[in-house]
Amino acid sequence: MGFVSSERMGPTGIGHTLEKWLNISENNLPIPDIGGRTEIKATRNTTNNLITLFTFNRAAWKVHQAEVVKRWGYFDAVRNRQALYSTVSALAANPQGLQAYLPDDSEMVCVIDSKTNEVVASWDLFNIVGKFMSKFERLLLVHADVRQREGREEFHFNQAHLLTEPNSKQFRDSFMKGKALIDIRMHLKPSGASRNHGTGFRVYEKDLPNLFGSRIDLMSP
Repeated sequence: MGFVSSERMGPTGIGHTLEKWLNISENNLPIPDIGGRTEIKATRNTTNNLITLFTFNRAAWKVHQAEVVKRWGYFDAVRNRQALYSTVSALAANPQGLQAYLPDDSEMVCVIDSKTNEVVASWDLFNIVGKFMSKFERLLLVHADVRQREGREEFHFNQAHLLTEPNSKQFRDSFMKGKALIDIRMHLKPSGASRNHGTGFRVYEKDLPNLFGSRIDLMSP
């Protein structure tokens, strides 16, 4: 079809446009898009944005969450509160001194204080993969070239891959290479209690294939 006009302004226009042309109804349900089996992600070839795969907090925090915000957080003058909205990578400590760490002798990913090695939170990699597979067991990843025409984006969807077989080794490698990241998103309420908006596990769009064991090109001759 070549280039088609975006059906919506803004960053979500590419996904909305692809779903429109595939006759898929938009929904916010925590299940895959196509028949409850295959999730769809569309990405612009000109960008490499971070996307949130899922949020996961259950039984992760080894330090009380309010204490985490007090010790490693900062004062948000705009909202007049102590907060900790911070991205954590395995490659280096972030400005708050937090870093992702994967012990050699276990299938865990941890957030630690880079100076003291204190474990702040930890997740079992198999649980992470299980959470991921609940929505991304099969992923249709579609790429598009982009151009501007009369103030509106146009997309040429010209690459598509079916990604399957996610596993803990792929996740471990992605964390070690700094391609999978952890987003901490919490603050203190006036009462002093913590408010956690969900710890996000994120990857760059172009690194999504690294999380899967199988990649099938759907548009090769």
